[in-house]
Amino acid sequence: MQPQVFISYSSKDRTVANMVCALLEERGHRCWIAPRDIVPGTSWGEAIIDGLKSSNIFVLVFSQHANTSPQILREVERAVHLGLPIIPFRIEDVVPERSLEYFMSVPHWLDALSPPVEAHIAKLGDVVATLIAGPTRDYIPGKPRGAKRVSWNNGLVRSVAGGAALALLLLAAWLGGLAPPGSPVGWIVPLFALAIPAGVVGSGQVRWWTRRGVQGALAALLLVAGALYGWASSSYVIAGENGTPLVRGTDCTPDARLVFETECPDLPSDALADAAYDPAALWTADSIGRVRVMLGGAWAAIAAAAALLVAGWLGGPRRLKQED
Repeated sequence: MQPQVFISYSSKDRTVANMVCALLEERGHRCWIAPRDIVPGTSWGEAIIDGLKSSNIFVLVFSQHANTSPQILREVERAVHLGLPIIPFRIEDVVPERSLEYFMSVPHWLDALSPPVEAHIAKLGDVVATLIAGPTRDYIPGKPRGAKRVSWNNGLVRSVAGGAALALLLLAAWLGGLAPPGSPVGWIVPLFALAIPAGVVGSGQVRWWTRRGVQGALAALLLVAGALYGWASSSYVIAGENGTPLVRGTDCTPDARLVFETECPDLPSDALADAAYDPAALWTADSIGRVRVMLGGAWAAIAAAAALLVAGWLGGPRRLKQED
């Protein structure tokens, strides 16, 4: 029986490719798949060309591995040259490289980004059966409407949702008095938490932030910034009138030194009450400003590092589990 479907895949995606082959052949569609259908002693390239020429449909198991494979590019190019319908079966949320994009502007995209993969393979089998039967018009997947258009398989949707959750946490921390007191940073950084993941994924630069080394550096920055903020907050944020948090400085004013010479700058709690809860009467404006900058910078660094981690974790390609 002549093969009807040529299955192109990276060797690192062989688990999914073999599942696709098994299901299609179970439905009666003979497949050509390497290395199974390469006769021993036959040239690999010659066998590939023969397999393409004898097939009616070209199925590409598309992933990051396939995206960067010169062999896959050659097979797609030959399939286009032979006029075979190409069905990219996408198992990772990646965009085709420019070389592949030229050949893959086709309506038969099928996404298999979420488990179970068997359900997506079954849908692929339906599409193959439709194409082999000779439809009166090209198969074009129906577009979902309304709320169904929002898919968790979309990296931008995932990153925006994660950014929104992070923004709510930062907003709650600001309202709860954990953010730098009296600083616009408290309400500005939730906007950063929303904008950074969306901007990173929308710009197409998310892959850089999915690298383990980069994520490790961001996690380290998050820990250092968190430790710095915790130390600065416990050391320089004091309770004012009615418990309102205030920022104190690191240098006393001349007047405060006259009264509290031996205790500056760590003044007793009653000193603030004597100064009518005005930190500027006890500590210099410059030193208070430096502390505010330190608190605001640490808080902003916490938010930025967390937002970039969210972008990398949720906005990057989702991988199906593969066999080693």
